[in-house]
Amino acid sequence: MRILSRQVGMTLVELAVAMVVALLVLGTLATVFSGTSRNRSSLERAARLTENAHYAMQVLRDDVAQAGYYDTLTTSAGGFTWRTADPCATAIGELGWSNPPGSAPPVNGKIENAPVPISGLAAGAPSPACIPDRKPDTAVLVVRFVGPATTAPADVRGAAHLQLSKCDLETPNRLNLGVFSNDPADFTLHSLGCATLADVKRFAVRTYYVATCNRCGTDTIPTLKRAELTPDGIVVTPLAEGIENLQVEYGIDGDGDGTPDRFLDQPDAALGPAYGAWSNVMAVKLYVLARSVDAEPGYRDTTRQFNLGPAGYTQPADDGHKRVLLTSLIRPMGPAGQRETQ
Repeated sequence: MRILSRQVGMTLVELAVAMVVALLVLGTLATVFSGTSRNRSSLERAARLTENAHYAMQVLRDDVAQAGYYDTLTTSAGGFTWRTADPCATAIGELGWSNPPGSAPPVNGKIENAPVPISGLAAGAPSPACIPDRKPDTAVLVVRFVGPATTAPADVRGAAHLQLSKCDLETPNRLNLGVFSNDPADFTLHSLGCATLADVKRFAVRTYYVATCNRCGTDTIPTLKRAELTPDGIVVTPLAEGIENLQVEYGIDGDGDGTPDRFLDQPDAALGPAYGAWSNVMAVKLYVLARSVDAEPGYRDTTRQFNLGPAGYTQPADDGHKRVLLTSLIRPMGPAGQRETQ
């Protein structure tokens, strides 16, 4: 009797077909995964670009808005003088304050001079020593204010602070009686009711600029940086990577009503004495151009241009980096508000 046997397993043809099908499935999955990964990376780069640009603009807006806030200092009264101080100054007598003029530090006297709230350098101006690695053809913005937080006199610790008297017994017919000092022992003026010490507020000088690098010597990523007055001198801090250009226009009040009449990249006395003074800046228009930190594979841009105000239009970079331009107009209410209420 013949016993029929059934073949078990796969033929070579069937195995080859199965392998081809498996490779097609794996190839499809790899393609989908690769595309998803690229899209995710692209979205992350775009999100980082947008976040950095908006963060840089918000930091600038916040400080410009409070520029010129000097507590209750009255700058619109007669006998008061604005001074343009060096943004790199660190000594208490070189920061633009005096009481009376020429003394340093002013102690328990009338504040007759204060530094201009806003100043800056146009794109072509040379950089001072405290602003290292500045990117060529970018502007520099300097803002000054006090507070808004208060400091206990014992915690002054060598930093420049302002204290203004609100006590009628201390200030009869003496507007702006105050102290500008870095010595805790100098802050002896009183608040309303004359029972407690008046607020002591730290004086801030913050200079914003675009550097050619974030960690200089390690990378070449353009970065918005801040050079700030501290008890240890001027300290530079990186704020936002990818910010490759900053331009500034200053709205200058030519007739003293607190409203800007012309926008310039620098005060210009040739247009009239009022237009040559930093103290007449009543608005600031910012142009912040940001690029992606990393290049986008396959991205080309041969036509897109950006209007940077006083610097004109950019040329297409076509370097694989995506870019976004933010602009904003800000009113520093400290100086503008006093003029509007005269």
